[in-house]
Amino acid sequence: MEENNTIVNPQSALEALFPQTIDCGNGVEVRPFSLATYALLEKIKSYIVFPHEPDQEEILKSLYICTHDPKEIYKKLDSLGEEAFGWAETLPPYMVETITQAVLKQIKAVRDAMPPPKAGDEKKAVKAG
Repeated sequence: MEENNTIVNPQSALEALFPQTIDCGNGVEVRPFSLATYALLEKIKSYIVFPHEPDQEEILKSLYICTHDPKEIYKKLDSLGEEAFGWAETLPPYMVETITQAVLKQIKAVRDAMPPPKAGDEKKAVKAG
């Protein structure tokens, strides 16, 4: 049996296991990432899940998802763009950057807790037959 000598920072692991909501001020909190949050981000093909250059609408939708209850968002998915723009209009301009940094911190907490892939762990294509 092969021994895994990967060193994981215990503080990073604890942050991922017990993530804290980040208070961005002005009544805005970035919630810890959940499977529901991830699924919503995936559904809108967010730059957070699929790295690419986003437009303003995608940024606002993604930040809205990360700061609101996933159950409520799912109910309003058809009007997500309108909801996100309406919400953004209530924020001071600097808040978009503040929220973005908090979202990146939540993502980093999860990624830091995961051990790096070992050589040979890559997915391999399987031929039919």
